[in-house]
Amino acid sequence: MRTSDINISGQSTPLKNVSVIGLGCAAMLGRAGRRESLAALGAAYDAGITFYDTARSYGYGACEGLLGEFFSTGRRSSVVLCTKFGILPGNPGGWKQRVKPLARAVLGIVPQLRGMVRKHAADQFVPGQFSVATLRSSFETSLRELKTDYVDILLMHGPPAGALQDEDILEELRRLVDTGKVRLAGVSGEGDVIRTVFGQHSPVLQAAQFPMNPFSMHLASQTLDAAKSLMLIANHPFGGAEGIANCRTLIDRLRQDPAVPQPLREKLDARDQGLLPEFVLNSIIRDTGISVVIPSMMKPAHLHSNMRAIDQCRFSPSELQFIRHSLAANSQGH
Repeated sequence: MRTSDINISGQSTPLKNVSVIGLGCAAMLGRAGRRESLAALGAAYDAGITFYDTARSYGYGACEGLLGEFFSTGRRSSVVLCTKFGILPGNPGGWKQRVKPLARAVLGIVPQLRGMVRKHAADQFVPGQFSVATLRSSFETSLRELKTDYVDILLMHGPPAGALQDEDILEELRRLVDTGKVRLAGVSGEGDVIRTVFGQHSPVLQAAQFPMNPFSMHLASQTLDAAKSLMLIANHPFGGAEGIANCRTLIDRLRQDPAVPQPLREKLDARDQGLLPEFVLNSIIRDTGISVVIPSMMKPAHLHSNMRAIDQCRFSPSELQFIRHSLAANSQGH
């Protein structure tokens, strides 16, 4: 697995050996049960994945504890842990906890219900919690659950634009970095919030996580410049089931378009199972300034196909640039 060291200007402690693919843990102890979640962690760790993305709200507040359990057994020093504050887990209550295994089983049979379940799960969270007191209590809980005395990256989770200029919040984040409890602080968000982070060149906010997939390439033209002062992390690279279906349609269209260079068209073979992850992940990660892309890889087959996509890319740099231009034009059309 390809790795790099991250050393942002002004960063006191560089992040070492950061894998270009990270494991997104949002599904753990929510959509995925304990056994499946631990298996995914074990498979990723054994495969050389070093970047793990979680949040205080994931798994109804239990995901961090699972990661702490897994990494506290001599593994902590070899991984990069990214967590978030600002969205608190609600209390799902005893009966809701008991029906979670049943809900997972139903989703396995009727996956079309995922959207409804996702909407219900969102109702269990408490967003917009960006006071200093909540930051402190949330972060201390994260440290306790993760069984560590520091986190590598701490992100504001879905903040409003105004929170990015909150001097009290920024000063508290600066204090956490100065005391070594946090290596990098930053923001996880979308659209205008991330554009604000790109433009403000904050000495405190030095990491940005945001969605980037074939149908959300709006920030692609800005990432190379932003990467000069920020660690960039792309999430939701496949855009869910709908994004995958739309991406396959787009690949078919590119393959049949006479304006697409013939050598590239020949590489867009829809029968090749490795095409989709290569097309998606490399268009996001190569020559864009983005350091890490974090798909959810709960199944070993997805983990290994994503890793192969990065290690054995069929596309040249110029072909990837052509793909990105096509994706950006398609995004504007949507």
